[in-house]
Amino acid sequence: CGPAVHGIIGNEWHDRDNGELVNCAYVERYRNIPAATTGLSKETQKKSKKGGAAPERMLAAAAGDVLKDATAGKGRVVSLSLKDRGAVLPGGKKADACYWLDTHSGDFSTSTYYREGLHGWVAEFNRSRHVDRWFNRDWERLRPMLDYQRHSGPDDVVGEALGYSQGRTFPHPMSDLSDRPDRLYYEALYNSPFANDLLLALARKAIDAEQLGQDDVPDLLCLSFSANDPVGHCWGPDSQEVLDVTLRADLIVADLLSYLDARVGKGRYVLVLSADHGVVPLPEVARAQGKSAGRVSPELLRQKANAHLNDVLGPEGESVRWIDALDNGWFYLNLRRLKEQGLAPAKGEQALADWVGKQPGVQAAYTRTQLLAGAADEDPVRAAVARSFYPARSGDVAVVLKPYHQWLGRLTGTTHGSPHDYDTHVPLLVFGAGVRPGTRADRVTPLAAAACLYHALRLRPPDTCHTPVPPNLFE
Repeated sequence: CGPAVHGIIGNEWHDRDNGELVNCAYVERYRNIPAATTGLSKETQKKSKKGGAAPERMLAAAAGDVLKDATAGKGRVVSLSLKDRGAVLPGGKKADACYWLDTHSGDFSTSTYYREGLHGWVAEFNRSRHVDRWFNRDWERLRPMLDYQRHSGPDDVVGEALGYSQGRTFPHPMSDLSDRPDRLYYEALYNSPFANDLLLALARKAIDAEQLGQDDVPDLLCLSFSANDPVGHCWGPDSQEVLDVTLRADLIVADLLSYLDARVGKGRYVLVLSADHGVVPLPEVARAQGKSAGRVSPELLRQKANAHLNDVLGPEGESVRWIDALDNGWFYLNLRRLKEQGLAPAKGEQALADWVGKQPGVQAAYTRTQLLAGAADEDPVRAAVARSFYPARSGDVAVVLKPYHQWLGRLTGTTHGSPHDYDTHVPLLVFGAGVRPGTRADRVTPLAAAACLYHALRLRPPDTCHTPVPPNLFE
């Protein structure tokens, strides 16, 4: 199911009750273990104040939860990722093991939601310092004889970010600022394909230690090879870095399949591979190709929007804070102020949407009232927004930027989060027992990945799963 059902409308969202951002995968009453203490990055400091990672904000069952219920808890569910949320959300609420990389220490961590200490095999993996093997090693192109520029673009492009002091061009150093492995190194590692290699090594360990696939009770292993995401953010989809991390990802899939063949056995497993989003081309690259592109400042747009509402809603001569937040493309109106002025929320929504929809870089704006009325079949963009609308967490006006435009979270690099083709074009690969070989060009959704898992595991899908298995996929 999508955000309209499971409630995870973004990495973070504005909480109207306290006026703060809520992290999708953190809950205050838990703590991460091992607990990071000193020398924390700003991101880690912010998360640590919000407690520990947990899936409690997800309001629908994950595939692993369905498996645990169907097997009376006998089926094993293991979820591993480089990102905390990339392990927590796919693993669901009943995972036996859930681990992610802590870029402060280089250790794989869990939280007290799951257990009070690490599994022995994870503690052993951490002690081995497998994570440090790329220290003082540059990230070079995997295939130096391949013409990377022909298949992607120039190596040095205006608009590319520098990563964690890694620079815009190959080779990318992994440890220029450190004389020993530390947070700066681990952050650079996370922003490189080597982090995916690290996760694969842990996945091998999990398969053996948890004895996955060794009996007639089905198990589920969720792996999120997250390094592709920061690499795309940093250098953009047309970069040689994204080409390289993709070539290396192909090798990782091959390695994983070989390991599953050896440990589980050919024909005794099904692999489903997909992604949660694409990526916006760098505006600088898009403009060089003759496209209209740019970055939109959310803070400036919020200020101008508030000034407009002052003009049209009044009271005359008084400056009022009509907008509480603009987060993740959602305007959150100050509902208390609207009530004090005797104005219906729908009036504030419409006044804001009418103005925002005409601003530079904005394609459309949709009100909460419109979205509550349901999707409009004649407007595919509105339908896409409706699928990500959860009333208790979403704002009052959704803003969709024009193609090749993005929110100005940074002056360089890029992001994702739009309904446009480059953001929604992701693979769905299904391989293994009972899968018919072939390539299909039909439009599908990543939600079909869950349907494929239920079919492969012979599980009855939950009521929240409305996406069918793609036709003619299984024998």
